[in-house]
Amino acid sequence: MMEMPASLELASLFLLLIGIGLAFSDIRLSGWVVGWILLSGALLVQWFRSVLSYSIERGSADAEFYQIADDWMGLGFALLIVASMYMMREVLARHSLAEERVRVVSAVAQDAVVMMDHQGKIAFWNKAGQRIFGYKEEEARGRKLHELIIPERNRAEFERSFIGFRRTGEGPAIGKTLELAGLRKDGTEIVTEVSFSGVNLDSKWHAVCIFRDVTERKRAEQMIALEYAVARCLDVADSSTEALRAVLRAICQTLNWDCGRFLRVDEAAGVLRLVEYWSVPDATIQGFLSAAQGFTYGAGVGMSGKVWQSGQPLWIADITKDARALTAIFKAESGVRGAFVFPAKAQGKTIGVFAFNSREIREPDPQLLSAVRVIGSQVGGFLQRQRGDEAYTVVQ
Repeated sequence: MMEMPASLELASLFLLLIGIGLAFSDIRLSGWVVGWILLSGALLVQWFRSVLSYSIERGSADAEFYQIADDWMGLGFALLIVASMYMMREVLARHSLAEERVRVVSAVAQDAVVMMDHQGKIAFWNKAGQRIFGYKEEEARGRKLHELIIPERNRAEFERSFIGFRRTGEGPAIGKTLELAGLRKDGTEIVTEVSFSGVNLDSKWHAVCIFRDVTERKRAEQMIALEYAVARCLDVADSSTEALRAVLRAICQTLNWDCGRFLRVDEAAGVLRLVEYWSVPDATIQGFLSAAQGFTYGAGVGMSGKVWQSGQPLWIADITKDARALTAIFKAESGVRGAFVFPAKAQGKTIGVFAFNSREIREPDPQLLSAVRVIGSQVGGFLQRQRGDEAYTVVQ
């Protein structure tokens, strides 16, 4: 009986041992790469078997030698196939287990957990993402993150940052928590805190982003800051005129209203009269304010008269679609859409009203509605104290 040449036997065993060794080693190779190496080794062994089969058919190889070699290489082929399939199965299992763990953890998370693949497309989107941004998982997956939830003004910068990250896994935002504007499905803009991290999967960098909606918290902080700003305006003012003008400017600039007016109660005449205003430098808004000068409002007339009568704030998102705002100054050509009026009170009595307007449609803001009760009392108390020694100047 012929024995298989030592060189061929060693080559087969060496190839087999390399494949098995790679499968169970700590070498940092992708599981898919190792699996394909093992599979390639199996195909190489099969090629040797084909060469031997061809040789035996040509009569250039001994039949007994062929039988021994074929048996050994058949065993090697089988082992390499099993090892490659095992490796690929383990890779799939690890990916499935990792994904399942992420799903379980992210399903109960209150923050939106989003993973972007190396192309910037959304590969993972949890239930909190739907709650915060309004998109279901099937709507978000496969779409580019910056085109979905980032306001248009910030998209170019976000995309540039990601291009650098996907090459190196590094970037100025990695490992940090930043404040970032977000865009909901309905077009509403929110404020988010975002933490960024990178993970290398199959030699490609993926980004994991965790979004927290802090819109309500930031709005509450803004309202507190506004109350303090109004208090400072009143503390440093030398006159009622100066104080009212400073308060109107502070509210408009902080909350992005285009103009603000203060109308004083004229008890003798039984009307509200305009005594002070502030506006952005816009011709349309200034034209509206010019038209408003000289107008008076009786109790229950127009928004200002209704607030005077009820003592309660009134907000109208679009005055062109609400009959409560119908007065001579609110015409379609005025350019005014959003309106908000609240009372200034002293000892529980309305002594004037603040009226704010915007060229944009403005939906009611619950936190502002709550804050103006404090602001109205601050201003009302100040004006009551000033009334004894200062007369208001009526705008002609």
